[in-house]
Amino acid sequence: MRFPASYAELTLHATAQFERDKVRRAHLAPSARSALDGMAHALRGDSMNSAIPPRRLLYLDLDASEPLAAVAVGDPDTATHVTFQVSGSGIRASKALWGSVREAGGLYLAQQAVGIEGPCVISWLGYRAPGLVPALSNAAARQGAMRLAEDLAMFNRLRPCRAHLAIEAHSYGATVAALALEHLHGVVVVDVLATTGSAGSPRSLPPRIPQFDAVAPRDLTSFWGRLLSGRRLAGRRFAIGARPGLGLLAVSGHNTSQYLPDSRNPRHGYRDGDTLCLRNLALIASGLQPLA
Repeated sequence: MRFPASYAELTLHATAQFERDKVRRAHLAPSARSALDGMAHALRGDSMNSAIPPRRLLYLDLDASEPLAAVAVGDPDTATHVTFQVSGSGIRASKALWGSVREAGGLYLAQQAVGIEGPCVISWLGYRAPGLVPALSNAAARQGAMRLAEDLAMFNRLRPCRAHLAIEAHSYGATVAALALEHLHGVVVVDVLATTGSAGSPRSLPPRIPQFDAVAPRDLTSFWGRLLSGRRLAGRRFAIGARPGLGLLAVSGHNTSQYLPDSRNPRHGYRDGDTLCLRNLALIASGLQPLA
């Protein structure tokens, strides 16, 4: 395929390939079949909150050693604010595609709630996310950073008039994002990076890229990841505790989504709805100041 002229064209080609992949499903590896089924579920109109707009497939690479994917919630061709949402350890297209796209939809709705009329959130699963022990190394992050840098550079070419561009990264995804931004310094303008449960950044970000970080109480995965890897948090801290007056809940632990409606002792993750964390992520990704 020639270089696309728009995200709409990219989606057209990706959707056509997706239909061909469904025909050859029986001949795919188990991980590829799982990613294919997860994508079908994520794209189905009734598979999540009806307020979340139709999802747009940007790519689903089933021929890589591990399936890779990117899905847009909102229209990346016309959005005023675009956020790449990067997940961390163990979150792969073969295991967590629907959940990752749903989280992108949650941030989309949260940005609308803070006054952004036309956001777009890209659920980016474009690297082979490592398990917890391999995540102590930067090897997978370096590989993922190259693909993320390519996708951000594509955004730069397809949206020459620019939109506000943010990265929201969780856990090991923060390491991927930091390396990608270092690689792109002077090439692509990223307006802000927000991280949650970060395993730390291996280096300082290029100048003039604001960074915000949050780590929840009892997030031992983040703590031990930074301690054992030698990485560090480098950004301005933002609040993720409870704000009863605003009806906003606190985050506890490491996961992005933990809330179970029927639980007697509900816990909330970094990207769960009705949390101060998600509200602040929406504000930061929109170029606004987080709530204290």
